[in-house]
Amino acid sequence: MEQRYVIKASACLEIAVGAIFVAAPDLPCMLLFATTPESMGRPLARWIGVSLLALGIACLPPKGIEPHRRTGWGLFVFNAGLASVLAYYGATTSVHGIFLWPGVILHALIAALLLPPLFSPRGWWYVASVIDETITKQPK
Repeated sequence: MEQRYVIKASACLEIAVGAIFVAAPDLPCMLLFATTPESMGRPLARWIGVSLLALGIACLPPKGIEPHRRTGWGLFVFNAGLASVLAYYGATTSVHGIFLWPGVILHALIAALLLPPLFSPRGWWYVASVIDETITKQPK
């Protein structure tokens, strides 16, 4: 599977989930944790939504160029981190909804799909370095 499709799909997923957290924080909280956010939980849920929107928008691959290395790393860290947090929450508490473990699996899968090119000798950053060299060459 080409990495640009994984990155684009992951970015679009983060945008969609972020929009849901911003518009209706009770819905994703109920599906993930089987409870609604109370008092400070609602603004924090919306903050998470805005963060997810920003992450997704920032990670949408540019047209015609492979994504830069930091895009892959950013998405990897986000997905691996969220999978870890959700897994910890699911394992240590009894309060969780029907989408908690599917969320853990989805984010772990995305992280696993993003990881191999990050360590390959010609990963995403190879294209970025070629473009950088082309741009920074001094005309004679």
